[in-house]
Amino acid sequence: MKQNMRSNTAVGNSFRLQRTRLNNLLEAAAGNHRLIIVSAGVGYGKTFAIQDFVESYGASTLWMQLSVRDNVSARFWENYTHTVQQSNQLLATVLGELGFPDTPDKLNRYSVALETYPEEEKDILVIDDLHLIEDPSVLQFLSYLTSNIPPQRTVIIISRSTPDISLAKQYAQGQVSNFSEDELRFTENEIAQFFSQLDISLPPGSLQDIYRDTEGWAFAINIIARSYQKTSLYGGYAKDAMRATVFQYMEAEIWSGLSKNLKGFLVKLSLIDHLSINLIELLAKSDYEAILYDLEQQSAYVRRDTYMNAYQIHHLFLDFLSQKQGILTEEQRHETYKIAGDWCSNSGFKIDAMTYYEKIGDYDEIISIFTEQIPLQVPEDIGEFAVGIFERAPEEIYNTVEMFAPTYIRVVMCLGRWFEAIDLLMQYEEKYLQFPESGFRDRLLGGIYYAWGIMRRLTSTIDDIHDAHIYYEKMAQYWGHKVMPYCPTYVNHPNGPWISVVGSAREGSLQEFYDSLVITVQSLANCFYGALTGSDDLTLGEIKFYQGNIEGAEILFKRAFVRAREYNLFENLHRATFFLLRVAIHQGNFAKCEQALQDMKPILQQGEYQNRFIVYNIAVAQYFFFLRMPEEFPDWLKKECQPYKHFYFIENFENQMKLRYAYLSGEYHRILEYNQEMRQRESVLYGRVELFAMEACAHLKLKDRKSALATLKEAYDEAAPNEIVLPFIELGKDMRTLTTSALRETGCGIPKAWLEDVNRKSASFAKRQSHIISQYKRANHIEEKIILSPRELEVLTDLYHGLARSEIAASRTMSLNTVKMVCNSIYEKLGAENLADVIRISIEKKLL
Repeated sequence: MKQNMRSNTAVGNSFRLQRTRLNNLLEAAAGNHRLIIVSAGVGYGKTFAIQDFVESYGASTLWMQLSVRDNVSARFWENYTHTVQQSNQLLATVLGELGFPDTPDKLNRYSVALETYPEEEKDILVIDDLHLIEDPSVLQFLSYLTSNIPPQRTVIIISRSTPDISLAKQYAQGQVSNFSEDELRFTENEIAQFFSQLDISLPPGSLQDIYRDTEGWAFAINIIARSYQKTSLYGGYAKDAMRATVFQYMEAEIWSGLSKNLKGFLVKLSLIDHLSINLIELLAKSDYEAILYDLEQQSAYVRRDTYMNAYQIHHLFLDFLSQKQGILTEEQRHETYKIAGDWCSNSGFKIDAMTYYEKIGDYDEIISIFTEQIPLQVPEDIGEFAVGIFERAPEEIYNTVEMFAPTYIRVVMCLGRWFEAIDLLMQYEEKYLQFPESGFRDRLLGGIYYAWGIMRRLTSTIDDIHDAHIYYEKMAQYWGHKVMPYCPTYVNHPNGPWISVVGSAREGSLQEFYDSLVITVQSLANCFYGALTGSDDLTLGEIKFYQGNIEGAEILFKRAFVRAREYNLFENLHRATFFLLRVAIHQGNFAKCEQALQDMKPILQQGEYQNRFIVYNIAVAQYFFFLRMPEEFPDWLKKECQPYKHFYFIENFENQMKLRYAYLSGEYHRILEYNQEMRQRESVLYGRVELFAMEACAHLKLKDRKSALATLKEAYDEAAPNEIVLPFIELGKDMRTLTTSALRETGCGIPKAWLEDVNRKSASFAKRQSHIISQYKRANHIEEKIILSPRELEVLTDLYHGLARSEIAASRTMSLNTVKMVCNSIYEKLGAENLADVIRISIEKKLL
């Protein structure tokens, strides 16, 4: 063993001789290039060389070790976000919430996240073993990553072959430095120094023969040195033959000298991808110190990576160990996968945890991951991976593991396979009803009816039947009172823009949804200790809000906030605050607007609330929509809309804000195109009215009065049966202009009284909106030059001198309606709420 230790130490020193030369080249490359590619075959010491370089270079280093399993996009993203987490916890959280960026929109959000939460110091990102990646979506992301490297970062790619990613842009910009086998080969002089360190005296001519035969291949030189220590002769080795007999050398030179315990431990490590020091400690149990000591003596093939806080095993040695897995008993395999699965689950590596649990048939732990770590809306990449586990599971698992079938159905629903989900619900209901009565059967049936309730809420938008409560009552019947622990990732509010998902404009549909939800909340709260508490108040408050009863809505939203806070229901807390922000806008209360945004910020610290950053950004965008400041929208909400999947999904919430940005930016074609597509599918009533009203104003801005009035009539027809009016009022001066035009049109099909009411209320809203805009600009020291037309200046002067509007009309030979319109324009431009504000602001701005 002492001889082996001495040999391994010398090998490490010998590689450092070679890498002294290489480090100088790498240091020069890092100073001039943002991307360094090191590509060479196995055994050339690529990883060792880069590890030595980053240690000497002194920059903060992130090391991402890839494996074949990273061809699953969800697994790759967990790996990447955990790498980012080493230096930037907040960015990692945001990226984890984002999910694998498999769409242009998500790539934009990824880019915005990098800009929003940048690294403070220069760093190096090492991506090791890129040659193992074949999945097109992962390769596409890596192409994006390497073509959008932040200024303070250098990326180093280690690969056995030329990376299969697009690098044309980087090469054209001169940002790439390549290192191949030529730079990694030992020179003849370095080979001589290596043997000298080992106290090996080479016969004349042997040095040249070794260099010729090995072509400087580090791994072969190491093995020749070991042989020399035994025979003192060099018999000649061809490079290709050396590669073919590597395992034979490992058997004789390494394996035979290891203790039985270390052999078994190393083979266990070959079963898993994660070699975290903490995990190794768990695997080694009480023998940790002895095992670790023996492990580190194999320094030529096993190294401790300080950047990853993990061990790395040389690929050739790992392949060798994989062939020895037959020495493990089934019990040893099971124990290894169980310990690794538990560690991965606790560390947030959900994909690997589920992989290991599936290998040992521990489906209970897989269900625990879904109930405790994965949001109710299962991310698509995780769903695509997990659905295979459910499809491969033996039928007996559906009969013995609690919540297995309901979770399978949940995954299928989140993948948009609705008809399949309905078939599964009916299949498992029939199956479990035939089981003998027992607590286990009741819990299974409760889970089925819980999933069925979700399905009925999803489909009620389409069929206008609000009967989800029936299934939740059945759920409660089988689950009983508070039999299930509450888990915020499993029982949470939908992620869409509205609480109510009513699709039909039929009179009374909103009330029917509310009545059903009241019973649903009671059933869920009994079974999950307060789950969805406050959702009933939010729903009724939403109805009153959209019907224009601001004061009544505010009371309900505040009550919902208090009730949800008692149970830490973060989604409901965010929704209540989101609506209170809109209430404050209608009240013209700038201080309450700012307070509403402040009230959202503590929720951002709640790690179990998966979508907190997205929903907060959406609230910020809504605020700046009312402030008419599209430039202040979060950048990712300025992009194109996400492809439609389902109105419950968070992507639909994003799209609502993206269309508001398009409206303020004059990109009206985006609204027209989206609405045209929306007319061909199901949609939520509130959203449909909002977008039709917005489209009507967009048509008018495009000088298409006929289309504007026709779309306004379409929006009115959708809104009138349930007395929805707020979406019209919130368009402020644009809706006032449109309704004024409609009032002049005979036979537009919209009641005059309704048009007059909306005209008056939208004008009042515009005044309060202008007041808030003015206060925001003053609070943030935003100077804006106010330009009044000659007519506006004349009317302003008359107002200053105390003339009434009728007197102004008479003296200026204008109609009273014209004077009112001019006054409204003055109020809006000045951000004034009353005549006193007008006079004060005019004097401050020296307009008088």
